[in-house]
Amino acid sequence: MVERAPRSFTSRVGAASFAAASALIASFWVGICAASPEFIWRGLRIELADPSWESLLPAILIGLILAFFIEPAMEHVQRLLQRARHVEPPDGRPRNLLYVASLSFAFALASVSMHEAMSAYVHDEGVAEGVSLATAWAIVPFAVTLAWESVGTRFLAIPIGIAAFLSTFVAGWLFSWPLETIIVEAVPGVLIQALGYWQVTKEPRDRAFARCARRVAVVGALWLTVVLLADWVLGFTQFRHFQIYSASEFFIDVRFFFGWSLGLVFAPSPHGEATA
Repeated sequence: MVERAPRSFTSRVGAASFAAASALIASFWVGICAASPEFIWRGLRIELADPSWESLLPAILIGLILAFFIEPAMEHVQRLLQRARHVEPPDGRPRNLLYVASLSFAFALASVSMHEAMSAYVHDEGVAEGVSLATAWAIVPFAVTLAWESVGTRFLAIPIGIAAFLSTFVAGWLFSWPLETIIVEAVPGVLIQALGYWQVTKEPRDRAFARCARRVAVVGALWLTVVLLADWVLGFTQFRHFQIYSASEFFIDVRFFFGWSLGLVFAPSPHGEATA
């Protein structure tokens, strides 16, 4: 039996630094995705408030260029990389040209529309407001994801876990949220964090984000349903003036949980590439 030589101090430090950087990038990725739906939604409201051909025609033109030039160019680059790695394309069957062109244009137009919506929001509200919105929405998913990734390191897991537990209160303090809003947002956040710990310790580790995404979606859906029922019941009591969610706040949280779930699906796993 051949004994494995112990790793040097430099290699251990390098591996630890790489793992830390990977965890930070993955957490940042999830946080940005959590903020994106609200960012796009607010931009779309600005864009659709005063629609015009002057804004629609450039979007169509750019969408056509993306669909018929940029996307095919990227596909060809991917095929070249696949050939270089001696990997065959997944499907060699001929594709329906109308279907491919229509789908490509639809995705390209959606991409341009979202880009224009985000640009409109930043232009209308200012860069500082855009950064503030993204930060407020990203704090909790970032902190919770980082807490999950620190589970394997004992001296980091406890302080980072506590910071994630308090992240909603920190966000509320930084952005002057009402106390009732902080409490309403903290409850599902803590549940998601607790359930995620179990998921990230299971094998395979590279599927942990996908499992956590499902937990975020389920907890979010259940929480929103419970709150709606609670508001409905309160409407028949002497506390009917007290409302947990307004209609706008309800859909804000719908977009938040949706973005958080997608972030965990889109973010690459620090433990390897997860498949969807």
